[in-house]
Amino acid sequence: MKNPRPDIENWWAVEAMISSYNHVYHVTHKTKYKVHGPIGVSIYEGAPIASFQYEFLALSADARSVMDAVLAYPIPDDKQYIIDVFHPKPSNPALKEQYTKYAHEFVRTGPILGLDLPAKATTIPSNVCKATTIQQAETANHNLTTEGERIYVQTLRDKHIHSFYVTHEGEAVGWLQLVNVYPKVGYINQLYVLKNYRNRKYGTALVQRAHAHAIELGLRRMVLIPSDQAMPLYRRLGYQPLLYFSAFRPNGDEHE
Repeated sequence: MKNPRPDIENWWAVEAMISSYNHVYHVTHKTKYKVHGPIGVSIYEGAPIASFQYEFLALSADARSVMDAVLAYPIPDDKQYIIDVFHPKPSNPALKEQYTKYAHEFVRTGPILGLDLPAKATTIPSNVCKATTIQQAETANHNLTTEGERIYVQTLRDKHIHSFYVTHEGEAVGWLQLVNVYPKVGYINQLYVLKNYRNRKYGTALVQRAHAHAIELGLRRMVLIPSDQAMPLYRRLGYQPLLYFSAFRPNGDEHE
């Protein structure tokens, strides 16, 4: 398959990420995603996903065409949006300058991590369960919801979404969501361990269980966007940066 972004070697990781998290949001919150010329558009509206209602994804390397498409897109005045731009190196001052001149301010840069899966799983933790029934999800949610986390029961019927929870003395203390909607690639959409149980290998057990399931599904690679807290865990497990994204939002000024 031809790479539509030859400037980014691992563009497949972007495609896997975009298709995976938009699939989850559509299943859980009925959100929409569409390609609009040089941009991808995630429409969240009132879904409890983020502080913004629209997320624009720069599918083109041409900042001018991306911004023309964003500025021409019909967004209601009371709605907020953010733009995600992808680049191969962690620092890209020229790219930042290109977007800030359009009256947008830089928000942050983050990595997209990846891992090549082995042919066979070496570790399958016994304290991690796959949520396959409503009863299992609701039992896990009894603890998870105390910190705002939830295994949505709508996802249990979807063949591309796999939710796991890790237990301590029979109680759920963390969970992970694996998505396999993109060919041969698994995406970790969520990893969360309750605050009182962190730094006790529960996160590691969840990721190891996800890897084992991914291998069972015939997946070859993993992709994810790590939280700052989970970054050391993923690096210990062998994940490496594949590329980076920078986020921008309007600053209220007129663009040039």
